[in-house]
Amino acid sequence: MSVEKTFQQVRKIKPTRNSVSGHLPFKSDISLPYESTLERDFLIYFTYLQSVEEIVSQPTRIPFIKNGVTYSYTPDFFVRFNDGRKSMLIEVKPTSKWRANWQDWKEKWKAAIAVCKENGYVFHVYDENKIRHLALFNINSMQRYKRLKCEQADIDAIMNQVMLTGGTNIDNLLTRFFTGSLYRTKGLQVIYHLLATKKLACNWFDPINEFSEVWSYENG
Repeated sequence: MSVEKTFQQVRKIKPTRNSVSGHLPFKSDISLPYESTLERDFLIYFTYLQSVEEIVSQPTRIPFIKNGVTYSYTPDFFVRFNDGRKSMLIEVKPTSKWRANWQDWKEKWKAAIAVCKENGYVFHVYDENKIRHLALFNINSMQRYKRLKCEQADIDAIMNQVMLTGGTNIDNLLTRFFTGSLYRTKGLQVIYHLLATKKLACNWFDPINEFSEVWSYENG
């Protein structure tokens, strides 16, 4: 059984005046750096996917030759999955930039594709059309509930029911534990808090409403 190469960040991202940079929490004590709003949105989406095992920013340097001169290219991210999908090396670029510069960048991207073929990965360029979709909108809409203070008894009741059934829809949870319009609103906020904090998971590509299916993030 072959073991995939392990990557580590090879280039440090420094704050700049012309772009948005920062860090996004991932797993345990891991935080992932980004240097644009598009990279940030990419990370927001991928860090909420249960199938994502590992994300490494600025993961490797790939040598390539252009006009007889050797350069090195550093992709933006490496993503490893736990569901059998091939790992990915990813370049995040706005559509306008890669369309205007693809001729100039094709040598380094061809080198990245070759490295991926050698190692069983795939190389992708992610632009706003692949990143800013309904799933990202839904995830962002949950963020205001992330720091909501909830009663532990409510959290335990919801999580125990979800673990018992393996998954259910939001309406069933509200009907079971939060009867009455006032309590129903409170219950919905608790469920959104659990989605925002990755205790519960759902299909982010569907509109989120009271009939959305939810399940345990850890056991999904």
